[in-house]
Amino acid sequence: MHIIGGHIYDFGKLHDYTFDFQSKSPIIIQGENEAGKSTLKAFIIYILFGMRTRDLESFLPRTGGTAGGRLTLWFPDGEVMVERILDRHNGQAVCYSEGEQKDQQWLNERLGGMDLSVYRQVFVLDTEQLISLQMTDKEQLGQVLLNAGQTGAAAVPKLEKQLQQDLQQLFRPQGRKPKINAMLHAFAEQERLVQELEQKEAAYLPDKEKLQEILEKIADLQASKVQLRGKISVQKQKLQAIPWHRKAAFAEEQLQQMEPSAVFPAEGLEQLQEIQHQLQPLEAQYHVHIKESAALQQELESTENQLMNDDAYKELYEQTVRTDWESVKKRIQQLKDESANLRNQMAGIRLSYPYPEDFFFDAYLSEAAKEWRPMQEEMMILQADSERTQQTIASKRQEIEKIDHLQERIQQRLLSEKEYRELHGQKDNQHATDHFRRGIVSPASLLLVLALFLGGIGTITVNWILVSSSILLMGGAALFWHLGRKSSGSSSYEEEKLEEQQDLRIRWRQLEEQRHPMEMQLMELQQEQSNQLQQREGLQQKAGVWRERFPFLKEIPLVDWLQATQEWKAREQLELALERAERELSEQQHHYKKTISKLQRILNLPGDLSAEATIEQAEYILGTQQKLRHMKEQLSVRRHDIEQQRSELEKQIQPLQEQKAQLLSRAGAKDDNQFLQLAELDRKKRRLTEELEHYRMQIKAILPDGQSSEDVIEFEQEKAERLIANLEMEQETLEEELDRYRQQAATLQVKLADLESDTEASVAYHELQRQKQLLTAAGRKWAVRKLAYDMLRQTKRIFQDEKLPIVLNEAGRIFSEVADTYSALALTEEGKLIVKDKLDRNIEVEQLSRGTIEQLYLCLRLALSRHLGVKESFPLLIDDAFSHTDLARRGRFLPILQAAANVQQIILFTWEEPSTEWSREFEVLQLGKTQKTSS
Repeated sequence: MHIIGGHIYDFGKLHDYTFDFQSKSPIIIQGENEAGKSTLKAFIIYILFGMRTRDLESFLPRTGGTAGGRLTLWFPDGEVMVERILDRHNGQAVCYSEGEQKDQQWLNERLGGMDLSVYRQVFVLDTEQLISLQMTDKEQLGQVLLNAGQTGAAAVPKLEKQLQQDLQQLFRPQGRKPKINAMLHAFAEQERLVQELEQKEAAYLPDKEKLQEILEKIADLQASKVQLRGKISVQKQKLQAIPWHRKAAFAEEQLQQMEPSAVFPAEGLEQLQEIQHQLQPLEAQYHVHIKESAALQQELESTENQLMNDDAYKELYEQTVRTDWESVKKRIQQLKDESANLRNQMAGIRLSYPYPEDFFFDAYLSEAAKEWRPMQEEMMILQADSERTQQTIASKRQEIEKIDHLQERIQQRLLSEKEYRELHGQKDNQHATDHFRRGIVSPASLLLVLALFLGGIGTITVNWILVSSSILLMGGAALFWHLGRKSSGSSSYEEEKLEEQQDLRIRWRQLEEQRHPMEMQLMELQQEQSNQLQQREGLQQKAGVWRERFPFLKEIPLVDWLQATQEWKAREQLELALERAERELSEQQHHYKKTISKLQRILNLPGDLSAEATIEQAEYILGTQQKLRHMKEQLSVRRHDIEQQRSELEKQIQPLQEQKAQLLSRAGAKDDNQFLQLAELDRKKRRLTEELEHYRMQIKAILPDGQSSEDVIEFEQEKAERLIANLEMEQETLEEELDRYRQQAATLQVKLADLESDTEASVAYHELQRQKQLLTAAGRKWAVRKLAYDMLRQTKRIFQDEKLPIVLNEAGRIFSEVADTYSALALTEEGKLIVKDKLDRNIEVEQLSRGTIEQLYLCLRLALSRHLGVKESFPLLIDDAFSHTDLARRGRFLPILQAAANVQQIILFTWEEPSTEWSREFEVLQLGKTQKTSS
């Protein structure tokens, strides 16, 4: 079997991807990490064999589609397309061969029974197996490689070891810890306990057998009792037949006594009753309608006499119904209240200015008021600005006056310019004197320092001359200091006086600096005040124009124009509303009085009658007239309906009366009474005939022999009574014997119940049965595992004897071509795998390098896949198996894989760029980082 090509709908990261394996040479699928090599390998396995759900989860499409695709397979007898989609056909594969659709079972048969597990172990070689090989201990490495040559993986040795452990845990010939050994010991102990209890139960077995015999005797007696009851029942039934004979004879006698009559119509009474049933209500309704029609005629005449003429009724209706008296009175009261309220509002208005007689608020005045608003706002702003400017001017003047006052006080304390210069000259002279004095004081300080220095040296050296010299020098320093202190005290007053004059002059200049900007600001404020006066005069001129148009504004300031006009407008509106309310009130009152007068005229009521009484009388009379007219209409309609119903009833009554006459004629009756008598006579005859037939049928059922004469009946009655008495006596005797046996059975049952109340034996027996069941189940479990273990060892032994030498020879040949320093593979007597070198020396597998071990593993898997012995050759999937193989040995694998490709398809997955030689001999399929190729 070869894979020709395929198309991936959605699988892992691959979407809408098509690949082609038409070439017979080996195939290399190359791509970087995350390119989709493992995904493509998993897709091939999924389409051929399917996957478990948890294994398929990592390959669900990342785009949100459904995993699936198709492969085209080549078989010797033709091509087959296999399609598998996760959410179709329950995840099963669908095959298309020669235009026919096949199912999953057909595919399994074409694959020769190959399943996913075996295919992974034999025909898939990936990095996971190599990593597992690298992590294997050196002591177990040879066994792992041997297992790889036998089954392709370590699954069989693990299964063999697990079965052996399970068998040892279940049972051992010697020991008590295994499960079955412990269960056998417990079962033997329980069986011994049951035997002891059975010996104790042997004492009550005779009583139990006796009880069984008594119960059987009781059952026989009860059966006899049932038979006696049956015989008594038969005799009693014969007694029951005697009354039926007597009733039959009496019925025959009554039939013979009846006079013969004409044939009465079949169901004649029922027909007459049906006609009467239909005719009586119709006739009753007919008579009722006649009476109702007469009564309605009388009531209609009485109603017409009470009605008004139509013209008076129409006029009364117009004045009464179409006038809502409550609304009219309510409206009049509302108008009165509204007039009073408006007068109160007018009285409560407080006008800021008197209301002018020539004031009239119209659209022109409304438009003028809109123009007044900006003028009013401007005037208010000017007034506010004027007030603020006036206040600022006053404040500035106060500040200037304060500065003037301070300058006056300073001027009083200032010296004249001449006196200030003289004082300044004295200060300069004093500064010169002080400079000279400071020159004197400075030598005094030097004399003091020198005196201290000489005194210190003299004290140290004990030289009294130096000490005396230092004392003289200190006295001279004190004299110079005294002279300088006396001269400085005489000049302190002149210095203070000069400093005071300087401060006053500086303060004067500061006040002058403050006064100048204030005077400038005052001038600006006065200019601003002047501008405000000009603007105000301009507004007054505009206001004068409006005052000429509206003379009533002459005495009112501009800022109050809007307020005054609004107040006058409100008063004007109140006056107009009051005028409208009084006018409407007058109209409503006039209409009300006029309507009352019309009603009094129509109803002939006295003129001095009050309005309320007139309205009440009119409404009453109108209601009465409406009721009478409505009643007249109803009476007319009702009379017409009754006349129609009478006509309909006459049509229904006439055919029924004709049917009744025909029925009386057929029965030979003159009237209804005679017909009923004939019907009663016919009913009695038919009833007696039916009763006679019924009696005879009962007698026939009870006396099948047909004896029915009265003598025989009397004789059978006496015989049955005697037989019943004898049977009842026999039954009483049987009851006494049955009671005696029942007492004996009860005594034995009480005795046996006491023995059986001890439940130890029952519990022990049930426990024995439970342990027996558990032991049986455990034995079956052990037998199943034993059988599987024996079959596995036998299969393994057959494979080692027949297939393993062939696989090892083939693997050794391939391995010698790859690693030229080695010649073959062999098994030791202990069954351990070894390698032979060119000198025929045995080398243990553990001594080989990791790369050489991986190459040996690959050779074993190649040999195994070639000689497994299945019906079909399957594609061999190799995933990065040459990562640890050097370039020389990798090149030696090339002819091996080419030779293998003649037998089975080789598909190599790798991340490395293939060499030039491999690219020339292999078909290379490049996978990019993102594969999305349309078919």
